[in-house]
Amino acid sequence: MSTFFKYLRIQFLMDLRERSTLMNYYLVPILFFFVIGSVFSSINPLMKSTLAASMSIFSITMGAIMGAPIPIVKVRESGTLRAFRINGIPDVAVLAVQAISSFLHLMIVSAIIYFAAPLVLHAQIPPYPGAYAAVLLLYLCASVGIGVLIGTAAQNQAMSSMLSMIVFLPTVLFSGIMFPIKMLPESFRWVSWVFPGTHAMQAFIGLAYNRQTDFSPAIAVLVLAGIGIVTYAASIWRIGSIRNSEQA
Repeated sequence: MSTFFKYLRIQFLMDLRERSTLMNYYLVPILFFFVIGSVFSSINPLMKSTLAASMSIFSITMGAIMGAPIPIVKVRESGTLRAFRINGIPDVAVLAVQAISSFLHLMIVSAIIYFAAPLVLHAQIPPYPGAYAAVLLLYLCASVGIGVLIGTAAQNQAMSSMLSMIVFLPTVLFSGIMFPIKMLPESFRWVSWVFPGTHAMQAFIGLAYNRQTDFSPAIAVLVLAGIGIVTYAASIWRIGSIRNSEQA
């Protein structure tokens, strides 16, 4: 177990030294929060009521979907994963380290946004901070699960970037963090329900801010939990199939 935590510490520090990972986890999300958050709140003051939630969804989506797959693809392409396997380190342990490291980075960014939003942009503090934290952690788990799945499914970094963009852009555009879902055309509204950001936003609005939602926040929570379970299970299956194909 001590070896696991030592590897986790090393990976966490390596992420901070990796330029692309650092940008996806910290620089771009925080810059987006300060710049776009101030623009949105000045154009539409009503957005201040859920600004922390919407900016957290963007930051988590950016980091988990765009950043988390990168180190996973790199350890596969470089042969590091195979070296770990030869030395008795299970593939699942490597995935767990990558997932936990991403989770910790994104939790730090989310905490910065939560405390900075009311101080810098005069956003509303969630009336139910416990519910806010629970939804945030659930969305973190689901998003990191998607990122890990992309990292195990992609054959190379180019494919990883393409898959990440396919998930990232619709999540940002259709999840309700830019504008309410009810403003979308009916067809796009149905499409938005596929992406976890939509369910996270509804859960934040209904449970943390105690406001009316477009659909049940309880269903949104169940969907997020289901996405997390399915993506982690699929990632474990995928990494196992890669191992079997390499050994054949």
